[in-house]
Amino acid sequence: IFSDAGISDSRVGTLIIDFINIWPAFFTGVLANRFGARNMILWGLAGMFIMSVLMTVAFIVDVSALSIVFTALYVIAFGVTLGPLVWVMTADIFPDSIRASASSLCIGINWLCNLIVGVAYPYISDALDDYAYVPFVVLLAIFFLLALKLVPETSGKSAEEILAEYDSRREK
Repeated sequence: IFSDAGISDSRVGTLIIDFINIWPAFFTGVLANRFGARNMILWGLAGMFIMSVLMTVAFIVDVSALSIVFTALYVIAFGVTLGPLVWVMTADIFPDSIRASASSLCIGINWLCNLIVGVAYPYISDALDDYAYVPFVVLLAIFFLLALKLVPETSGKSAEEILAEYDSRREK
């Protein structure tokens, strides 16, 4: 993305994205308390989906400046929602009796998925060229639907209230 925009040193592009990724997390707590963690996750997934579609379009029409803008907006959408909130929600959704083990399993799966994306993306990019983000568009759509169906609101709720919400969903 950055080499197409004339930035020859990949470290500069990484530094730009990392710098952009730092700032949104400072606002996540306030936003999650105001809008709810579940809503923030849904908005984050929707924002990442839209930015992935727009990045794909920017690659197809070969406007590298737009691809950088959409990448930055993607990072902001992630950084203010899923980036920090998955860690909080992972601890919130499990009862005390299994919280440590279940959270460890979820965190391990999260890092495994990060590894898979990191290793697979260069091959995906080579194979799909301008359409390299299409698999992510599809996955983000699936994740949005799964979150819509399965993720409870945890903000301001006790573990017992969250469990009661799961139980009421199961009864329907």
